[in-house]
Amino acid sequence: MKPDERLLKLIGNIPEEMLDEALDVKKTGGTGKKRVFYVIAAAACFVMLFMRFVPAGQVMAAQIREHVERLLEEIFPPKDIPMTVEGIEEDILHEAYGELPEETGEFKGETEEVPGESGNRAGFAIYADMNSFETAEEGDCYIIRGRRITYTREDAIRDNAMLLEDLSEEEAEQKIREIIEERQAFYDSFPTDEIRITQKQEVSVEDAAREMKEELLEHYTNVSDIMDSELPKGLYLRADEGAEWDCEVKEVYFADNGLGGVFVITASYVVEETEGTGVRFHSMIETFKVLEPSDYIQILTPEEAGIATEGVE
Repeated sequence: MKPDERLLKLIGNIPEEMLDEALDVKKTGGTGKKRVFYVIAAAACFVMLFMRFVPAGQVMAAQIREHVERLLEEIFPPKDIPMTVEGIEEDILHEAYGELPEETGEFKGETEEVPGESGNRAGFAIYADMNSFETAEEGDCYIIRGRRITYTREDAIRDNAMLLEDLSEEEAEQKIREIIEERQAFYDSFPTDEIRITQKQEVSVEDAAREMKEELLEHYTNVSDIMDSELPKGLYLRADEGAEWDCEVKEVYFADNGLGGVFVITASYVVEETEGTGVRFHSMIETFKVLEPSDYIQILTPEEAGIATEGVE
C-alpha cells in the first residue's frame, strides 16, 4: 500500500468512494463561505497514534500541531469579545484554542485501553485572550493560564533608583540581584489563575457533577448545589475557601461531549480577581464549543495538504 493510502486509511470511518476520490487527487467542491474540515484536520488528530509506531511520524509532530492551530483559526477566526472588566467596558481580541476530534476505533488492537477512557474522543474549541493568557497541554488536559510575571533587572533599577544611587557599583549589583530574587519569589507565590479542560469517557454529565461535588466538599469551605448552565449547556458548580481577598474560587462546568462522555471545564482564581480574571474566564468559557468526529470534512490528499510521506514505512 502506498504511503498516501496508508495515511488516509488511518483516518478511519471515511467511505470507500471518498477515499478513491481523494487518491485520484481530486478535491471535493465547496465555496469560500462554507467552513469545512480537511483531511489534514482529521489526520492531525488520528495520526497521533500512528506516530507512536512510525519513526518518521515523530518528525511530523510539530508540523501537525501547527496545522491544527491553523485549521482552528480558519474555522473560528479571531474576534473581539465585549466585556466589563473591573467596571470598564472593553472589546478584547480573542483567538481560538482547542483540539480536533479523534477516533480510536481503528487502533483497538494496537493501543492499551484504559477503563472509562475507550471510544471516540470529541474535540473542542474555545476563544482565549492570548494577550493576557497563555496555553499549555499536560497529558489530556488543556490549560489556559495567566502569563507569568517576570521581574527584570530594568524593573529593579527603575523601582529602586534612589536606593541604588548611594551605593558603589559592586554594592549596587549585589542589591539589584537581591531585589530581583525577592520580587520574583513574591510574584511566583501568587495563586495560579487558570482554566483546565479535560474530557471523561463513558460518564454522564450528572454523574460527573456529583463526583466533583463530593471531591470539592473534602477541600473547600463552601460548595454550591449543582445548577444548570446555559453557556456552555450543561451543569455548574462553585466552591470557595471564604471571602478573604486571597481565598481560592473554583468554578466547574460540565458539558456533554455528544459521545457518551463529558467535558469538565474548571476555572480557578482568587476572590480579589472576581471582577477581573473571573469576568475574563466567564467570557472565554461561554464560547466553548464541542467538535464531534462526525463533523463534515473536505478531502485532501497528503500531497495537497503539504505533508511529506516519503520514507514512512
